[in-house]
Amino acid sequence: MTDHADPTDGFELAADARPATNGLASVDRSLRLLEELARSGDLGVTELASRIGAAKATAHRLAKTLEARGYVVRNSNASYRLGPRCLYLARGAEASVDLRTAALPALEALRDATGETAQLTVFDAGDAVYVEQVVSVKPVRSVGEIGSRAPAPCVSGGLTLLAFGPSEHLDYVRRHPRPLPTETATQRLELLSAELELIRSRGYSVNRGGFNPEVGGVTAPIRDASGVAIAAVSACVPLFRLDAVGIDVLAAAVLSAARTITQQLGGDPVPATRAATNATGRP
Repeated sequence: MTDHADPTDGFELAADARPATNGLASVDRSLRLLEELARSGDLGVTELASRIGAAKATAHRLAKTLEARGYVVRNSNASYRLGPRCLYLARGAEASVDLRTAALPALEALRDATGETAQLTVFDAGDAVYVEQVVSVKPVRSVGEIGSRAPAPCVSGGLTLLAFGPSEHLDYVRRHPRPLPTETATQRLELLSAELELIRSRGYSVNRGGFNPEVGGVTAPIRDASGVAIAAVSACVPLFRLDAVGIDVLAAAVLSAARTITQQLGGDPVPATRAATNATGRP
């Protein structure tokens, strides 16, 4: 799987742009200390001091203060790791962000950039479930129904969630085989491992008529803080128009949308390295 980018990519970090002064310096260094532990795991005081640009005595004082509040824990070898109090902050931040609300601006931007319907999917019991969409304004377009489902191997959203999601998703699909609606999907299932490896290598999936023979799409993963896909964002396109619009164009657009939503949710985005009639539409 592609290496994950630093989860702070795309955000302005004040400490990187200009030095903090006075009392703000301690706050800044404390936050950077926590970020270094989150990024690298257990670290000793000497290494922490080097990473946050502080004297060893200062790093030790900051670590002891954070330890007293439960934000770091001192190991038996005198190194430090993140403490349980960080989970309290994480739960609060997670509860304040709703997936659909966070994704909607990026879905609208994706629709505007491509002219095609933009959709948001999640995985449930072997299916890709459509939880949000922004519909194309073109007279001939692909449109789904919120709450509708499609077998994950049949559609680009499902393939993306199988490729980048928890291994339990793929295990579920393999433990619960079922007839698929098209020959395209049936053939794909027989070669699913190879298909998923291809998707992982390029960072997005492409579907050509796997569920509805008239509908295609391109999809990229939305990731959590560990880099695992929790949802997927798609450009859903009438199949006759897929190559005319261009896979590279659609891939670049969905990768950009996925990074934006991932960052909005506090996840770990992976930068794009490739691809600079109303039918029921499931890409």
